[in-house]
Amino acid sequence: MKLPKAPPQYDSRDQDVVRSSMERLAREKHSTNADLELGLGRLILESPNGTKYKIEVSNAGALSASTL
Repeated sequence: MKLPKAPPQYDSRDQDVVRSSMERLAREKHSTNADLELGLGRLILESPNGTKYKIEVSNAGALSASTL
């Protein structure tokens, strides 16, 4: 995504446009009808008690989770 340069002074209307665009893109990218491919990135999940876990996959396809 390429955003235009910010105006020289704060403009709430400009911020409204930027935030709306970012929210729309986030909704599109997090659609339940789309694949999510991370490549070599990490998948980090947070449990209800706030503990964070990284999910990894081995070359054999085995999944594992470890605390961060």
